[in-house]
Amino acid sequence: MPQANVIRWRDGAGWLVLSGGGDFESAEVGEIEAEALARVPAGDPVAYIWAATDVETADKHLTALEDLGAPTGFLVDVLTEDDATLREQLAVVGMVIIEDGPNVTELRSGLLGAALEGINAAYERGAVILGVGQGAAILGSVLDNQQGLEWVEGAVIVPHYDGEDESARMRELLTAHPQSYGLGIGTGSALALGPNGEVLAWGKQQVTVALNSSAAKESM
Repeated sequence: MPQANVIRWRDGAGWLVLSGGGDFESAEVGEIEAEALARVPAGDPVAYIWAATDVETADKHLTALEDLGAPTGFLVDVLTEDDATLREQLAVVGMVIIEDGPNVTELRSGLLGAALEGINAAYERGAVILGVGQGAAILGSVLDNQQGLEWVEGAVIVPHYDGEDESARMRELLTAHPQSYGLGIGTGSALALGPNGEVLAWGKQQVTVALNSSAAKESM
């Protein structure tokens, strides 16, 4: 696994981008997504995974990405597509976006199995994996009452990290999982992890690292 300080993430030829979420029409989110798109292998399509919210929002977000210069994109409903289609569609894309939304349990469930196999294959060949909001949280090791996908080893990832409510949630999770550390990512901010150990902050650049439940936080 590549590592920078306490942050260790999955091996692969692509970039792993953890976005705190926000309005996809805002300047900060646009900057994050433009940076991510600049790292997409030329000519490879974009797959937009939705399950946690509604298809209309997903379709509008995909259109906004096209306005930023994204290559051809398509929506993927991981809750309804068959396994063979998920593997085949996702394995060949240049960017996978895992969306934000309130139904994180459904989203996580839909990603397990065939979808994750396809995402793994895409990442290993150089695709960008962009987790947005709860889509970023899933890529850590610890969620509220379940295990994350562990693409960022040992991390409790808290998106929309903008106030006391999110800070309290981070403290609770770290108290329950003292061997973990926290990554608080503000709305309109992102942490980008590259294949050669690169660690970059994009957008508003509001990224907080909490080493454990009692340690002081460190902003990047």
